[in-house]
Amino acid sequence: MDKKAFFRHISTTISEKITSLQEDIADLQKGIAEDSKSSAGDKFETSREMAQQELVKLNTQLNEQQRLKSLVDNQSADQANQVQLGAVIQTNKGIFLIGIPIGNSAFEGKNVIGIGLGAPLGQLLLHKKKGESVLFNNQQFIVEEIY
Repeated sequence: MDKKAFFRHISTTISEKITSLQEDIADLQKGIAEDSKSSAGDKFETSREMAQQELVKLNTQLNEQQRLKSLVDNQSADQANQVQLGAVIQTNKGIFLIGIPIGNSAFEGKNVIGIGLGAPLGQLLLHKKKGESVLFNNQQFIVEEIY
């Protein structure tokens, strides 16, 4: 696997999510401003509060995507000899990106699952070397390759 190309792919995907979230936030802020000019009463207050809650949610998502992009953009494309933050590993159960919780991502026809270091499987795999294994949910995960 070309780790450098994979990180570029992930960075581009996250950038697209960031742009989409920024557009959603701008649209919602515009809607809130327009509602302020034309509404009154309890119905207005309820609508405005719901929009504010949605705005908070979108800003939280935006911050998380920006954090993930920063993590991805600061990863080394060098191959590691053990599982560490930013390592892409091939196991007998699939391909995992360690320490960057991006969920599922398709790359070169393969599914890569990004898991955080705080995830139980991420913690178990951390510092393992090629050929070593861990037991998780009664399944054995064997580290076949580390990129």
